[in-house]
Amino acid sequence: MSRKKVAFFGPQYGMGGAGRVCAAVGKALAKMRYDVDFLVDGSYSEDSYLEEGLPDNCRVVRLTEADYSGFGYNPVGFLGLTFYLLKYLINENVDVLISNLTKFNVISASASVVQNSVGVVLVEQNLLRTKLTRRGHIIPYLVQAHYPLADMVLAVSSDVRKDLCENHGISASKCRTIPNPLNVQDVVSKSIQTVDHDWFQSNIPVILGVGRFVEQKQFSLLLEAFERLTRRREARLVLAGDGPLMDDLRALAAELRIDERVDFLGFVSNPYKYMKRAELLAISSKYEGFGVVVTEALACGTPVVSTNCPGGPSDILNDGEYGELVDVGNARGLADAMAYTLDDPPDPERLVKRARHYRADKVADRYAKVIDRATR
Repeated sequence: MSRKKVAFFGPQYGMGGAGRVCAAVGKALAKMRYDVDFLVDGSYSEDSYLEEGLPDNCRVVRLTEADYSGFGYNPVGFLGLTFYLLKYLINENVDVLISNLTKFNVISASASVVQNSVGVVLVEQNLLRTKLTRRGHIIPYLVQAHYPLADMVLAVSSDVRKDLCENHGISASKCRTIPNPLNVQDVVSKSIQTVDHDWFQSNIPVILGVGRFVEQKQFSLLLEAFERLTRRREARLVLAGDGPLMDDLRALAAELRIDERVDFLGFVSNPYKYMKRAELLAISSKYEGFGVVVTEALACGTPVVSTNCPGGPSDILNDGEYGELVDVGNARGLADAMAYTLDDPPDPERLVKRARHYRADKVADRYAKVIDRATR
């Protein structure tokens, strides 16, 4: 059987979360029967993790020296990247193009109209409905006009798939749910690194929150729930991340009189060592696309309590089988779930076994079936 060539598109690869997804899947596919190109732009740095363990039949291809990392939905950026992508597709014998993130998906679908010999698979990471996310109204129109041109559309959670099919005109027959992969071995190896923080050395339970301090993540709800929890038991809360709401959250912690029990770590390059030593990970989001932090915590054997928000947490926790789920916005419910989990934690080995369900090689097997179907 001849080897098929697959290209992963998105100049953010090697830089952001979506890039890590495609890096993991692409490298796993390269160990199967595929040649893989990762397409980047001038913003790409050669010291990226994408270069780590790159198989011989993988290439990093720079489409252009120009930096398109911040172009957003600027028409000039769209036209420029479409030109460079088409130039690559015309000159290379590519069987299937796999695109990730909405703006790159729109570009890939546009390019497929001209270079129609290439199969196109779009990966949607996000919930797109405007009423929930408050994103610009132009995005749904772009999705409805372009996504149906693709051979297949992959959603990272069942809620993202439902949103695409019910609200954005994607046929159910060409839309599948494939979760994001997890490098379990990498998480486990990093989780055993030393933590230099007194709270993780004491007998007082530590609750961990990880993520960007933005409205979507609703860390204010977590602070309110934690304050309720401390009325009934001793505990501490550690928040790892940064973002525009940092000062507001610090002020809220002081207002709730829990500031001495809350520590803001800022951005940390290795959150897994904190996950491994925390008594539980708490997620308070309004919505998620997938929620990779849930799988990361499970890989560390750490219990998870989450809002039952639209997106991936309920998929990963299997509707509450592997962790408590509470209503979005319910501080009391979140506090109760944290207390219950601290009092009766689940078996860590069972959580780790669930995390292995998201191993990159298993996810790549599902991608391989989609690639074969999308080949023209």
